[in-house]
Amino acid sequence: MRQFAVIGLGNFGSTVARTLSEKGLPVIAIDRNPERVESIRDLVTQAVVGDASDPIFLGGVGISEVDVVLVALGDDIEASVLVTLYLHEIEIDKIIVKGISKEHGEILTLVGASEVVYPENEMAERVASSLSAPNIIDHIPLAEGYSIVELIAPQSFINKTLLELNLRREYGVEVLVIKRGNPQADPPVIVVPGAGEIIRDKDKMVILGASENVERINKL
Repeated sequence: MRQFAVIGLGNFGSTVARTLSEKGLPVIAIDRNPERVESIRDLVTQAVVGDASDPIFLGGVGISEVDVVLVALGDDIEASVLVTLYLHEIEIDKIIVKGISKEHGEILTLVGASEVVYPENEMAERVASSLSAPNIIDHIPLAEGYSIVELIAPQSFINKTLLELNLRREYGVEVLVIKRGNPQADPPVIVVPGAGEIIRDKDKMVILGASENVERINKL
C-alpha cells in the first residue's frame, strides 16, 4: 500500500490528509502549528509538530519511507522550495507542491517537484465558469483546452435518445454520466450511458470534450 505525507495543514493540506485517511490510506501529517496538528491527530496515521524545512526533523519522522508527499505551506515560498529540494534529494517517488504563482511553480519544478498544483486558481476558474454560465453546475478543467462539465440538459435534448442526439458527431463530446432529474428514477444515476438512454426533463449530464465544444452545448 502506498504511503503518504502531507506537509502543511492549512485548509488545503488538512483536507487532503483527511480525505486520504478516510480512504484507508496511511498518512503522516506535519505542521509547525500544534493546534493544526492536534485537530487532525485522531484522523491520520501519524501527526507530528515540527519544521519540515529541517532535514534532520524530516529524517526523524521516517519521510524517506513515504511514496507520495504533498507540500502545502501556503505563502511561505522559501520553506516550500527548501522542503521540495530535500524531498527530491532523498528520492521521494512523487512530490506534489502547492504553488502560489507561475514563477514559484517554475522554481519548484527546478528543485524537484513532480507536480505543482494551484488549488485557489482552479477553484476560482470553476466558480467563474459556473457564474458566467447558469446551466453549468460544475466545471473541471483537464489538459489544456479540454473540460469535464456537469450541466442541465438543454431543452432541445429532452425526450431524445443519445443515439438520436449523436453528440460525438454533432458536437465532439462524450456523455459520461446522466443524473436523473426525477428523484424516484431507477437508477437515479447512469454511468457511461448506452445509446438507447433517453434524456428526460431536468436531467443533468456530465460531458467530456474540447472546451469550445462544451461551450456550444451550453449555449443551446
